[in-house]
Amino acid sequence: MIPLPKAAVSREGRFPLPEGAAVWIDPALADAREGIFSLLPGLCPGREDADVRFSHDAVIPGEAYRLVCDEKGVGIAASGVAGAVYGAATLRQLLAGENDPPYLAIEDAPRFPWRGISLDVCRHFFPADTIRKLINALALYKFNTLHLHLSDDQGFRVESERFPKLNSVGSFRKSSAVKRGRGEVQDGIPHGGFYAKAEVRELVAYAAARGISVIPEFDVPGHTTAMLAAYPELSCDGRKTEVETSYGIKDFSAHILCGGDGRVYEFLACLIDEMLELFPAPYFHLGGDEAVKTEWRKCEKCRQAIREHGLSGERALQGYLLERLRLHLRERGREAIIWNDGLADTTGTEFVCQHWLTGLGKGKRRTVRHLNAGGRAIMSDFFRLYFDYPYAMTPLKKTYQYKMLPRGLTREAESRVLGGECAIWTEWIEDEEKLFFNLLPRLAAAGEIFWSAPGAADYAGFVRRLSAQYRIYDEMELPYARGMEQPKNRLARAKTVRAFYGKNAYVELDSR
Repeated sequence: MIPLPKAAVSREGRFPLPEGAAVWIDPALADAREGIFSLLPGLCPGREDADVRFSHDAVIPGEAYRLVCDEKGVGIAASGVAGAVYGAATLRQLLAGENDPPYLAIEDAPRFPWRGISLDVCRHFFPADTIRKLINALALYKFNTLHLHLSDDQGFRVESERFPKLNSVGSFRKSSAVKRGRGEVQDGIPHGGFYAKAEVRELVAYAAARGISVIPEFDVPGHTTAMLAAYPELSCDGRKTEVETSYGIKDFSAHILCGGDGRVYEFLACLIDEMLELFPAPYFHLGGDEAVKTEWRKCEKCRQAIREHGLSGERALQGYLLERLRLHLRERGREAIIWNDGLADTTGTEFVCQHWLTGLGKGKRRTVRHLNAGGRAIMSDFFRLYFDYPYAMTPLKKTYQYKMLPRGLTREAESRVLGGECAIWTEWIEDEEKLFFNLLPRLAAAGEIFWSAPGAADYAGFVRRLSAQYRIYDEMELPYARGMEQPKNRLARAKTVRAFYGKNAYVELDSR
């Protein structure tokens, strides 16, 4: 099983579960029905005396479940949708390869309340059907959060009736980079798209039926070239621009919403209100990362805002902007998330900090200070949890052995680490095959470190359990990277790193 349960006791014997066996679901768990059968596609609805029974138990905590397999069949108890779906996910794991589940008793609950993935649909747009496939893969490993990165320099991805140019202009670009660094070229192929509001509502409901919340991210004040292509008057100088076709932090990164223009705050407040109608989750991601403030330093409106509000400089002005938006969200019963490099003296502990920037110091220190001061954090260490990197750069073992709690935290602060979130940025991931190749089996490793107790198993044990996962991926018709649990030799690693700079990096990954 992946992830390993909190407690399990097994004994000799198996229950003979025939193909097409009946499943009974307590009416109190009716909202879990869709999620249960999506995980158990070979089973059929049945009566209360069915071989597989889902019963309601109000005493069990929300995301916990109990599973017992004995001579009477399989019984799963939960208090709500999430627990019932997670119990179904465990049963799917037990059935992998053979239909007769072993006699055992499981009491299970997650280590962390936040277990998510961030998917970038801006650099490359993915249709709703691909998102549904991802949601089903997340349910298999008991993830509960899908964070959609919906606006960036390269595109804006949700229908807006209040600001229609965000779609007619901001959702499409004329070309895409096909190589980065020296010698970058453009493919000359128009790229774009956006999710209609009806599609968003359907995806949110589809995820909810599987115990998953959808969290939107609209990144501000940087990463906003697509917004400014649609509404250039929201920039510091009002110059016209186009939706970006390159990637990374380059000259175009200076495109930033004006921090001293009241129209920007009105625009963002109105846009947020429109998006809140689509996304009922209690959290809303404001981005705040990698905001290059070159234009702010030259802008009289920004300098005036810094003086008027007694701010120390441009970084504090960004914090002021984000704090105003956080208060706007709070008035509507929502909480704000920002990336950890967006933290500033003017951003309080009320923000949830998403920790990505780590390594040599400042980013990690900001996160630790934030947690020790009373803030909360989601761990997304890019060295270990960014899955757009090739396996040679971020091998499976590196993800599996990630320690979720950073050093320097007080015991109380450790309890404010909400959990973890892996991320996949799609600059060089242009299709569904490459997307899932990079995600599977990495989602299995991330799912286990987010759910299971630390030290529950070693990497060798995890690798032994992976073979059953490959059978499930085949049944779900999902592409995956088989054999990536094994270390590469140096030549293969060098080839892979080099290949990462082209579009088809995954072609090189199987070389030994």
